[in-house]
Amino acid sequence: MTKEKKEKRLAQAAKLAQLTFLLARACEDKEQYFTKLFGLTNAEFRCMRFLDCECLFSVKELAKIMGLTSGRITQIITSLEKKNYISREIDLNDRRNIKVRLTETAQPFIKQVIEQHVLLHEKVLEHIPLEARDSVLVAIEELLNSLTAWSRNHIN
Repeated sequence: MTKEKKEKRLAQAAKLAQLTFLLARACEDKEQYFTKLFGLTNAEFRCMRFLDCECLFSVKELAKIMGLTSGRITQIITSLEKKNYISREIDLNDRRNIKVRLTETAQPFIKQVIEQHVLLHEKVLEHIPLEARDSVLVAIEELLNSLTAWSRNHIN
């Protein structure tokens, strides 16, 4: 690799580092605004989104995919349980484990939350020129795939 190519690669890496830092912060702000509209914390919202994708999770599984301790997950579950959005069940295969699922009350609520979440992102897209949107989405998908692969190799 030539010195010029190496310098360009380093400059691109620095720009990517800055942009992903700022993107993460902007996403946090967006999620905080959004979750307040529905009386949820960011953690409660994320937990419900994971539970909406999969029917049943153990506390241990939720802790792993959310990157939180089992104790913190238990607090989130307790809060969502008080709101009647999730229920706990004893794992029939291992009675020591508790499984968590969305309640029937939560189903229309999470559907509305997701619909509003999509509408919020539609408004975000309005600030991107129409002809650039597909390229932006492809780039974000590529970035996510790259970050996921890096995480699998370095974190998990």
